[in-house]
Amino acid sequence: MRHEIMFKASCIVFGIVCTGMVTHVTLASTIENAVDTTGLTGFVSLAYGDHTINSGLANVVEVDSYTFQGTTGDPLRIVISTLSNGLDPQIVLRDPVGALVQTTSCNGSSGGFATRCSTHLDQVLPSSGLYTLNVSDINSDETGSYSLHLDQYPPTNNWVGFAYDSPVLDQLGHVSDMDFLAFNGAAGTGVRVVTRSLTNGLDPELQIWDPLGSLIYNNYCDGSSGGFATTCTTSAVLDLSLTGIYKLGLRDVGWNETGGYDLGVSCLYGACPTTAPTPAVPLPPAVWLFGSGVLGLVGIARRIAT
Repeated sequence: MRHEIMFKASCIVFGIVCTGMVTHVTLASTIENAVDTTGLTGFVSLAYGDHTINSGLANVVEVDSYTFQGTTGDPLRIVISTLSNGLDPQIVLRDPVGALVQTTSCNGSSGGFATRCSTHLDQVLPSSGLYTLNVSDINSDETGSYSLHLDQYPPTNNWVGFAYDSPVLDQLGHVSDMDFLAFNGAAGTGVRVVTRSLTNGLDPELQIWDPLGSLIYNNYCDGSSGGFATTCTTSAVLDLSLTGIYKLGLRDVGWNETGGYDLGVSCLYGACPTTAPTPAVPLPPAVWLFGSGVLGLVGIARRIAT
């Protein structure tokens, strides 16, 4: 995924007042990581936020295996999307002692035609330790490539904070992509959250969780309305009852499209917070170069690319 957050800023540089300035700070993302599986054998290690590239089943009897460290109570989402027609991928999740936790699969031959498919597995982890994922063709009769994405759902800290009236220009960069962002909310205020696809055919699904982790909004728009690929908009108007960090999740509803989107949050009434939340993980020093008061910046912009 790629993040470009634009902030309106007022500043003083060498005694000159500048208004409406947009500043960009570029850094490597700590949020999502591509794991290239080319040439790898044995168990491939993953972490929350990872997605695979160049993954595939080269033989009909092949099983690809991945491991990751999990903690009791972690809310987990695993997504697999095929990149080859006809492949029927199955995901098997095993706990630290090898016991089956959950499995899911999708049909790459819908309606008698070879096609691509996607599926996901949601699970709250029952214990702490090293978990295993097995990926195979469910009937052991197809080969092909796929994209696998592992993340907490919603994540604890794998998200990007943004502020009111500071639109995010972003993109879903791979078919199994999930983007997570967050804003500060205050009880007794009203907000409007809007996302619009910028790529024809993209079907962005918007989900919003309150500070307690409860899902309070879930809707999507259809980028193929009337049989034609087009852009579309999803909008949520919320009366906030809790103060804290509200998290947003974005994905293509079928996990079969990629493309760009705009997303923004606006304050409709009340004393909405003016700052963006920060994940509870260390970020590279470049993020804070302008936010620490250098050049007298009131607002900063952050661009995060993966």
